[in-house]
Amino acid sequence: MEVSVVLVNYRVHRYLHLALQSLEQSIAYFDRKLAGQAEQFPGWVPGDLRLPPSGSVHVEVWVVDNNSEDGSEALIKANYPWVHWIQNAENVGFARANNMALRKAKGRHLLLQNPDTVLTEGTLWNCWQAMESDSQVGALGVRMLDGRGYFLRESKRGMPTPAAAFYKLTGLAVLFPQHHRLAAYHLGHLNPKADHDVAILAGAFMWVRAQVAQEIGLLDERYFMYGEDIDWSYRILRAGYRNRYLGTNPIIHFKGESTQKESMRYVRMFYGAMMEFASRYYGPSKSFWLHLMLRIGITGRAMISVLRRWSVWVFLPVVDWLAFVWTMNIVTHFWENSIKVDEGLVYPDEFKQYVIPAYVSTWVLSSWLNGAYETPYRYHRVIRGIVTGTLAIGFVYAFLPTEWRFSRGLILVGTAACLLFSLSFKWLIRILWNTAEHGQFQVKANLVLGIGRVKTMESISQWYVTEWGTRWLGYVQPGITQSEPMNESLGHAEDLKNLVQTFGVDEIVVDTEAMNMKKILDFMEDLSEQTPSVKFLPRGLPALIGGGEVIIGESMTGHRLIDSWPIGFQKDQRIRNFVLGVFLFGLQCIVSYRLRPVYQDRALPGRLCRDQIDWLGYSKHPAKPFLLDLESVLLGRGLKTEKAQRIELHRMVIGRDRRKAWAYALAAISGLWLPSSGAPINKRP
Repeated sequence: MEVSVVLVNYRVHRYLHLALQSLEQSIAYFDRKLAGQAEQFPGWVPGDLRLPPSGSVHVEVWVVDNNSEDGSEALIKANYPWVHWIQNAENVGFARANNMALRKAKGRHLLLQNPDTVLTEGTLWNCWQAMESDSQVGALGVRMLDGRGYFLRESKRGMPTPAAAFYKLTGLAVLFPQHHRLAAYHLGHLNPKADHDVAILAGAFMWVRAQVAQEIGLLDERYFMYGEDIDWSYRILRAGYRNRYLGTNPIIHFKGESTQKESMRYVRMFYGAMMEFASRYYGPSKSFWLHLMLRIGITGRAMISVLRRWSVWVFLPVVDWLAFVWTMNIVTHFWENSIKVDEGLVYPDEFKQYVIPAYVSTWVLSSWLNGAYETPYRYHRVIRGIVTGTLAIGFVYAFLPTEWRFSRGLILVGTAACLLFSLSFKWLIRILWNTAEHGQFQVKANLVLGIGRVKTMESISQWYVTEWGTRWLGYVQPGITQSEPMNESLGHAEDLKNLVQTFGVDEIVVDTEAMNMKKILDFMEDLSEQTPSVKFLPRGLPALIGGGEVIIGESMTGHRLIDSWPIGFQKDQRIRNFVLGVFLFGLQCIVSYRLRPVYQDRALPGRLCRDQIDWLGYSKHPAKPFLLDLESVLLGRGLKTEKAQRIELHRMVIGRDRRKAWAYALAAISGLWLPSSGAPINKRP
């Protein structure tokens, strides 16, 4: 066995599927080259590079799953039967999971590969040749590109000395990206497209000679995630071997799909790993002050990262809240002195101190739940959020005592004023963002261009036309000869760059069964100046996979869209259950006699808050007992066929409109009351 490849999966089964497809093609190419076949790579298509069910005799593949609970095992085993699968009952971390497979590996070479990477057909062969040609090379890495074709600096790194870390943490490395000393952390003075000896390699793709791993030991399991690649690289250097970086061999790394980079957990793990490495290798040997400086720098950078990530979702709601309060006070003053002046109306101080902040908080919360603060900003989300908040205010208004029922007209005028401000503010942000990113003062739809087979592109186009804010331009055929028929395409693959430049394309969809990965990466690097994002359609999977996003469209296949509720939607469900459980408890205390008997059960609010049952469910896909059936709500929205309901369900659960579940949950409240009209929508838990 020449090579043992190990991938650790944690809730990224679609990325893993794409990674294994590219790995399979690279293994098949590797086998052909070892068999001495002539160089035929430029003319091959992906369908030529497949493995038999038994796999390769030269390369074995191990996948370690850290308790993903997302259907990963069934999906992968069905499509890649040659994969050796190790299932963990819990998330044991990156280092420990890799070691579980490395201890069973039989290859002369070991390869750690992230599940969110895409290899070219020649990746394994090129790396194997580089290792075989120089026995002093202990480990090897490659040039990594992100989902837009940009070079990822962490592909090659220098030794994380206190000085290099200080320059990175203080931002000096960013100001002088090619300085041999100030940019030493990422070796900015070295040409990223050339081959070099480096100090530190990235664990996303790290090729290590098995003999070296036996000599120095496997990954240090004291690192849960991050830092273990730095530690391993350093131990390889200390053992007298060299670490090699292949800038001539690019791969794609979507980067960070298994972690939420905006979370405190990420900051704690990443910077905690840096401090662990500093403590282990620099604490005793360096001066106390240098070590203390590094700790202060790392802690400060972590705090800045947390504040920056928090500001993304705090800034806009806070601005809206303050602006809405200011707007409502102006509207109230105008109402007193212009509209109701003849009646001598004067609102009490309690109205301005308590009622206006309550109105404003309701509008801001409703806007957040409806996705008004998510990028890209969509005007319909802003409108839906404010209007839903007004309906909630009106609902509570109807139950208030007479002395607390202030002017309904003021609520409507305030709604219009706050909505106008919010729309104008989001419009201004979109313009400024577009100007900063693209250098043009306009807001335009997302333009999409495909490259692949005719039928596949037609299926994808049917899904894209239903996407809000996108425009499907057409597709180019993968062939490069002018003699091939054009059909309804916009051109051939060689025309792609000109089309992107002419139309200002924002997104490219690639049919991976029509083009080999090497050509795709060449296109991405060639088009990186135009910065279109690239999404891949894997073989046998109805999903478009790109950096930070997975789009699933039913029009690609006739299979079911949802096999299990995804993790993100489960979290939304828990929040919904708690909030609406408290709401149901309030209704039981106030108007219990008007509720249907099943909702008068005093145990229901507690079960909702403990997430034992769901407020909202779907009878054709029950995850757990639920109170209100989404199917009846969708029927009331005019979605009468099962296909239409599944499309809407997909967009709500996995797609770009998850906040819509809140609107449907609120709409289903009508099913609580007696008497009710229409078909009942309650389902006894």
